[in-house]
Order: sequence, then C-alpha cells, then structure tokens
Amino acid sequence: MKINQITYRKETKESDLEDFREVLSSSGFFYEYEIEAAEDFLKYQLEDGDESGVYYYMAEDNGKMIGFICFGFDSCTVHTYILYWMAIHNDYRGKGIGKVLLKKFEDYVIEHGGKKIVGETSGRELYKPTRDFYVKNGYKLVAEIPDYYSIGDSRVTIVKDVG
Repeated sequence: MKINQITYRKETKESDLEDFREVLSSSGFFYEYEIEAAEDFLKYQLEDGDESGVYYYMAEDNGKMIGFICFGFDSCTVHTYILYWMAIHNDYRGKGIGKVLLKKFEDYVIEHGGKKIVGETSGRELYKPTRDFYVKNGYKLVAEIPDYYSIGDSRVTIVKDVG
C-alpha cells in the first residue's frame, strides 16, 4: 500500500464513524462487542465534544482516518489520565503512527497538568506486540488480573509517569 502524507488532528468529525470500524476490524484484535463499545465512545464525543470528557487524536492518510488514540481525565484523581483505546489500521501498522499518537497524547497530558497515565490491555498472546510497544515507549506493566475479560484473557494494567 502506498502511503501518502500522514497528518494528525485532534478534532473528530462525522466521517470518522465510517473509518472507525474498519480501523478496529482490520487488526483482528478486537471482538465485535469491543468495537461497538469503542464506537460508542466516538459517538459520545461527536455528540458532546470536549464536554464528554473523551478526547481523540486521529491519524489520516489523504483525508482518510487510519488510526486513533482515545483518552480522558480520570475525574476521581488529581492528575491521572486514562488511555481508553488506540488502534492503527493493519495496513499502516509498524510505520511509527502509533508512536506519534502516543506522544501527542502524552504531550496533551503534560500540558494539562497530568502526572500519570493508566491504561489496560489484554494478556492474550495476540497482544504481546502491543504490550512490547508500550514498554518500548516507557510504560510499565504493573498488574495482571487473570481471566478478567474472559477465561484465559487477563487484563494487564500499564502505567507511565509523565510529570
């Protein structure tokens, strides 16, 4: 696949809904109910904007959304942000797009007084490259809850101190 010029934006737009499912489905990582939950986050953000407390950075190739990071402030804390979702279309994985999105998110957290980022991912073998990606980018794997998502699918908590 020929990649044109990758651009990044913070704003979400209605046309993202068309590309969102394709991005999530292309990876083969997400169950249907996870894709639906992720779509609900995007719909909520599109309806209420920043008032929703859900924020995005989108990656685009020639105007088509090809990846995203979704996050929010944990209102039960003083300075912690939650990384909800990140996905890159399978055709674009391994090209540094996820690293750029992660950096944009981390910069946002720092600019808004955040000190800590917490996220979660699956413990399934399929997600080993995902866990390795986070570790390479300074995150620590701090906890694992066996059989959290389903039998044989643990929840791995990741954390990074940014401030």
